[in-house]
Formats: sequence, structure tokens, C-alpha cells
Amino acid sequence: MDFIYKLRKLHEETGLDDIVIISPENIEYFLGVPTIADSVIVLYSHRGDLEVYVPILEYYRYRDMLGKQDVEVYAVSKKIKPNDARVFEGEYKDLFEKIGTGKEKIGCDIGYSSPLINPLREKLGKKIVDISETITGYRMKKEPWEIERIKKAIKITQNSIKALVSYIQEGITEAQLAGVFEHRARQYNVSQYAFDPIIVFNPETSYPHNIPGPNRLRRPNLILVDVGVKYQGRCSDLTRMILWGRPRKEWRRTLEAVNEAIDEVIDKAEPGMTGEEIAKIAIDIIAKHGYGERFIHGLGHGLGVVVHEHPYLTLGSTTKVEPGVVFTIEPGIYIPGEFGIRIEEDAVMTEKGVKTLSSSLERIITP
Repeated sequence: MDFIYKLRKLHEETGLDDIVIISPENIEYFLGVPTIADSVIVLYSHRGDLEVYVPILEYYRYRDMLGKQDVEVYAVSKKIKPNDARVFEGEYKDLFEKIGTGKEKIGCDIGYSSPLINPLREKLGKKIVDISETITGYRMKKEPWEIERIKKAIKITQNSIKALVSYIQEGITEAQLAGVFEHRARQYNVSQYAFDPIIVFNPETSYPHNIPGPNRLRRPNLILVDVGVKYQGRCSDLTRMILWGRPRKEWRRTLEAVNEAIDEVIDKAEPGMTGEEIAKIAIDIIAKHGYGERFIHGLGHGLGVVVHEHPYLTLGSTTKVEPGVVFTIEPGIYIPGEFGIRIEEDAVMTEKGVKTLSSSLERIITP
């Protein structure tokens, strides 16, 4: 797939001399190559040339994966210089100095993290024009092929959750169930998980982020399963609650509150609403049920090259959620040290409103 057209469009839109991309996730977005090493840059020049500079150990992978596109790949290396490699002889600071020579304005994604930010600032200084927000806008609005890959990632995640459910039995540990999910996902040729799986029992469910451990399953219990995979460069992120044994009254109350909050967002969120406006829909429902102080995180986030990206559906977010934006809806209620409830759907904003992408798997599962 030709990803270079996006860089051409970015260059035309900004009108800058050159564009330098240093964020690993942005590089993966623009090139379609999984970025493993941090020290990689993409240079798109005003002449229309596209050059990629990588550490020597990454040179052949990038060269071969980008071989069918009009891209020049270089290894940044002072000492190791294979005869069959294009080599920039120097360090990254030398490369940035060369790039800046004779230029006045160079677009850079310095709003994202990279170990190359300091040498970039040192050598380009006032020539830098931050284009991070422009790139964020590109990444937020998904193209149809991106949505299809996210849907595939969701399907794989759902099937892997179903496999996990079939293994549930009294005495099994959180870590063992996490292993079942990971094993099944790999059978679908998933190369990466979107994040380390969160599969926990009470009272560990009361902490929004947690790690599967040696805790053994006993009745009655709640099992929180928060998992996702990365399929052909795009992520999924789903959370389901599994009831093990007869649920207690307060568990049912909180499950009803979280379910209602999700339904209200799906019914009432509209294109052009801000992240805060959408978040407030769920916040108001949770508060109506008496759990306002127990909803301690944002409502959701964007999905794409990485599992957490813009837009963020949180209080204070002024980002508008336009058609084409894929995001999560994940309200939660947490009673510290006792139990927690979180359910998460993946959705896309359309011209008509919210379309759920993950509704084929029930939110509350009873084995």
C-alpha cells in the first residue's frame, strides 16, 4: 500500500521547506512499517523526495519492506559500513545539521515522544515548526481500509475472549487465563498485542489498571477481561465482565449503571461533539446511579496505530469527534479493595451518529 501520498498531502498543506518525522508511531502511520527501534527519522523534502534514516541493524528490514515504494533508505553509522548498504557516515546530530542547511522552516512532530528530540532541537532550533497537531488530525480520521483492519482486530479479540471463557474453571489463575487469550490470538497470526492483557478477579478488579497474577478463581466472583490485539498495524481494545457464580446485588447495580452509560453514549453522541460533551453523557448516568465519585478515569480514547491516541473523551477535551473517528466507550465504577466494573465497546462516529463495531460479543458473560 502506498502510504507516501499522506506525506505529500502533509507537505502541500503546511507549505514548509521539508518535513522530518521522528515519532516511532507517526513513522509507522506514514510508512506502514512496524517501528521497533526508536532512532528512526523520515525526511520528506520540498523536492518530493522521501528518505528514511535508520540504525544500521534496522537498515535491511526497512529497505526490503519499502523496496516497492519510491523511498531511499539510509543507515546512520560512523563505523559499520556494509558494501551493500547506503550509509550516512555520522551521528543523528550531524544528519539534522545537514538537513537544516539552507532551510528556513522545517516541520517536525516534536509534540510526540522520541529520543531524537534533543539533538533535533539542538541542530534545527528556531527553524522547527511543530506539526504535531496536524498529524494528530490525520491520524484521528480513519480511512475505510483502516476501519476494516480495526474491525478485523476486534473480531480476533472477541474470538480469543470466547476461547478464554471456555477455559474458566474453579481454581484457575488470572495468569493462566491471560495465557489462554494470548495463545488463541497468536493462532490468528496476530503479530502484536495492543497492550498487555488485563485479566483479573475480585478484589483486583477494583483497580482500573492491573496485572494478571497467581490469584485463583473462587465463587462468587467477577472476572474483568480488558484485552486487544494489533492486526496489520491497527488496534482493538475491548473489556468484558464475566460473572462466576451468583452475582451479588451491588454487582448487578453497578453493571446496570455502566451498561446504561454505554447505551446513552451510543444513542446521544453526535458528530462534531467535543470529547468532553460525549464524556459528560456517561458521567451524568453514572452519577444518577450514585457512583459519580467512583468513575475515576476518562470515558474513552481513539484507536489506531497505537491503542491510546487522540481524541480523548475526557473532561476538558475540546477536540471534536468527527465522522471517521474510531474510539472506545469504557465507563467504569470502582469500589477500592472490593470490586470494579468496566465494560468497553469500540465504535466509529458516522454522519448519523455512533456505530458500534464490537457489539457481536455480549457485554456481560455468564459461562
